[in-house]
Amino acid sequence: MRTSDSDDFFKDFPRLRGTQYTEMSPVDARYNCFAWAVGAINCRWDPCYPWFWPRGCPREVTISAFVQAFGTLGYEPCDYGRLETGYDKIVLYMNKGEPTHAARQLRNGRWTSKLGKDVDIEHKVKDLEGPRYGKIAMYFRRPRQKRIATIKRIQPLNSC
Repeated sequence: MRTSDSDDFFKDFPRLRGTQYTEMSPVDARYNCFAWAVGAINCRWDPCYPWFWPRGCPREVTISAFVQAFGTLGYEPCDYGRLETGYDKIVLYMNKGEPTHAARQLRNGRWTSKLGKDVDIEHKVKDLEGPRYGKIAMYFRRPRQKRIATIKRIQPLNSC
């Protein structure tokens, strides 16, 4: 049975039930959604110690801290999540006043997410709104890179 077939999964993500989301990879606790959103799979991105966080960015769970962290990779806030030719995009979700989740837009316009320590999925952007992640707080974009950043590119900013 897939992780996402359980009733507990749909309690956290009720809007995914009945949608055409796709499970893309098995459970892997080495990285989290914030790392996945920027293309890193070797460590967790989290402003809370002991996890990786870009040097010079505040180690606090705030929108401002995430704006600065994503900014170290060239992302800037933008107004919407529609697919734009020539841009990579990230969406940040917020629940109870704190950032809870990030997802990366794919070139087909859908989004990819790492669900905590669980699986990576492909989904529509609004499908993760709900009790676990809350609502979409903001979108970010940067000019499309030749390839998604990897932790080797990110590592000089700070160590994992």
